[in-house]
Amino acid sequence: MSTSERRSVETRGKILEIAEQEFAREGYAGAHLQRIASQVGVQKTALYYYFDSKAALFESVLAGMMDFFDARIAEVLDLPGTHAERLIELVDRMNDLLAERPAYAQVLIRIFIDQYEITSSEILNEPIERVIGRLLRFLKSGMEAGEFVRVSSRHLLTSTLGAVVFHYATGPIGSAMLGVEDLFSKEVVDWRRQEMRGLVRRAFLKDRAAANA
Repeated sequence: MSTSERRSVETRGKILEIAEQEFAREGYAGAHLQRIASQVGVQKTALYYYFDSKAALFESVLAGMMDFFDARIAEVLDLPGTHAERLIELVDRMNDLLAERPAYAQVLIRIFIDQYEITSSEILNEPIERVIGRLLRFLKSGMEAGEFVRVSSRHLLTSTLGAVVFHYATGPIGSAMLGVEDLFSKEVVDWRRQEMRGLVRRAFLKDRAAANA
């Protein structure tokens, strides 16, 4: 890779990094390309060399997030062990991932706040379907194995994702609700991990003894 090619790759990565923060703070409608360009250190027109529009930039940010989530999910689900063990490991890792990358939770919540249309997006359909499909197959497999309660896998997935994601998108309000100073401190993140373990055990596991462990 030549110096110019490497610089181009680095610039694109920086644009995506800054855009992620901008969309997390302002949402899709409130985000400004000029502000993103200024923080990257390029002219606004330079953004269009990498992305055709604000929509294309936003979708690239989301697609990158989905790919990141999918890789982590696949890594856990491919581990040896029971469905219950892998489920708890998955919830632990998602909790820690969102604690480390709070912009992820904020961007995901913003999609619903802004009602951004993603169903017609070619760049997003594949990674979103891949993530949702992988999780639904795992839940159905756990039900068939007799480890998970037999309920609607789609409703169970929606409720669980809401519980995991919403918590880390609440910011100062969430801190106030929990009576803590910092939602992202190690102690509070550990506390949330333990609470989510208990919630998921009671919601998912058919074995009452395991659910109450």
